[in-house]
Amino acid sequence: MRLSVFIADTLSNQLLIDLQKIYAGHLPPAALTEQAIEEQLVQADTKLYVTMFNERHIGAVNLKTQGTTAIFSQLSIRDLTRRRGVGKNLLKQIEKTITAEGITQIKYNLKEVLEDQYLATQAFFSDSGYTINNHIASKSLC
Repeated sequence: MRLSVFIADTLSNQLLIDLQKIYAGHLPPAALTEQAIEEQLVQADTKLYVTMFNERHIGAVNLKTQGTTAIFSQLSIRDLTRRRGVGKNLLKQIEKTITAEGITQIKYNLKEVLEDQYLATQAFFSDSGYTINNHIASKSLC
């Protein structure tokens, strides 16, 4: 399986459709409108990383930087492609990219995860080398 990971900086029709599928049930419909997603893409301090397979976006995560710390939010992999290494590949590629940019710490607040997905998400981050403390998954990138 060949996955590509990149920063989405423009909103195509396909990206809009795919993000609506990726985040269905995770974000309110108002956050998934064309206007809301376009507004998110132009924020200077936040990047939307997406992963693609066969010309479809199948996973996404927001990344905000604060000094040498990166903070993930809204990590989601499309239901049909979960448990196939897509999320781990997405994290690995982002970690590699941001390490080269001087980021030394990465965090994810698990309180944003839906209750029925909390334990699976916690296990996912633990398996990916993150430490969980007070609902925060964190990892040093050195």
